[in-house]
Amino acid sequence: MAPVNHNRLRRGGHVVLAAASATVVLGLAGCSIDLSNLRPGGGEPEPSPETAEPVAAAPLVEQALSDLSDYQGLVATGQIAESVGADVRDTSLTVADGGTASGTIRSGSIEADVISADGRIFIRALEDFWLDQGVFAPDFDEFNDNWVRASSAQAGINPSAVLAPPVLAEILGGLELESDEAVEENLDGTLTHRVDLAGERNQMWIDAETGQVKRIAIEELVPPEGETGPQVRLDLAEAETTAVEELYDGVIATTTDELGSSRDARIEVGWEGQADMTCEDGPNCTWSGTVRDAAGTGSGKVAVRMDVTFSNSEIGEKTCSDSGTLEAGGTLDLSCGADYNIVSSTQQTYTIDGSATLSTSGLTGGQQESMLEALDQQREATLSGAEEPSEDESEEDGGN
Repeated sequence: MAPVNHNRLRRGGHVVLAAASATVVLGLAGCSIDLSNLRPGGGEPEPSPETAEPVAAAPLVEQALSDLSDYQGLVATGQIAESVGADVRDTSLTVADGGTASGTIRSGSIEADVISADGRIFIRALEDFWLDQGVFAPDFDEFNDNWVRASSAQAGINPSAVLAPPVLAEILGGLELESDEAVEENLDGTLTHRVDLAGERNQMWIDAETGQVKRIAIEELVPPEGETGPQVRLDLAEAETTAVEELYDGVIATTTDELGSSRDARIEVGWEGQADMTCEDGPNCTWSGTVRDAAGTGSGKVAVRMDVTFSNSEIGEKTCSDSGTLEAGGTLDLSCGADYNIVSSTQQTYTIDGSATLSTSGLTGGQQESMLEALDQQREATLSGAEEPSEDESEEDGGN
């Protein structure tokens, strides 16, 4: 991996943030999370038998982030919220250095599987998960317990954008130090050095023995090129090589076998006004309509397909279809037709009924091929130790 520059660490001024310290209650998404179990015996700190010598924070952080940036992968467990004030979710994720990720997120009693790869996020969950998200889709009946492409807001986090080890090291290295000295702290039975970062409650805990980052509590974990990010409180551990291999094997198998039939929840697809159906001699019928981002809050570009059925009890059914790409906030015109082409010596009159259904695709055939190719390249780079840049979040946002 390319080295990460951490020279931006410095003591700085106050920034208004709201994450958690190890000895107070953190308000994540309007919920109170009791962090008293961070100390053995409850919320009261144990008295130290003797005063520990002050430890300089900057060298600890420099070394810890240098080590973090060299991880093949990391395991992150804890809590996330899409933003301050959003719903808190428990999560467990394994993230490779190239950004490929797999794991679970839990909202209340509902657990969902999540994978993130090649700039795309997919979630597999029961119907209740999507209902809690307020998701409405023309193909919603296909969402239950199937893979569905999702936005980072729906997942609560884009692991590729903020948790790939070199990216996370860069983000943390860009935060100023609030104090020049680290504080010794017993964290879940492990001696650590707590480092206070810019903002009242942004903190990092570094294992006193291994020198590795053990926990982070960050109000807004903003990607290097981003403007906003999730609120997190995560325990971090270096992933073993076998775990990274299993990560790639699992995501590649899912992409090959299951994502080709996935749907897309990032845009609420709906009709704009009334569709138009016309029939001429033949009967030769045409169906035309415009679809739009019905909620106006979608993200990316979604592949949309329209399937139309024309029917008459005497002459049967004819079908046609059209497809295109709907961009968030935009519209898409769709049109197709079918010709019965009935030849008769006498004039006949038929009443034709028409109906249309809309569906989305989370991954087209061409996208599936390019995604598998990218995964193979990232797997080889990760496991061989070659330099491989992490995935760019813009691809997920762009909906390629």
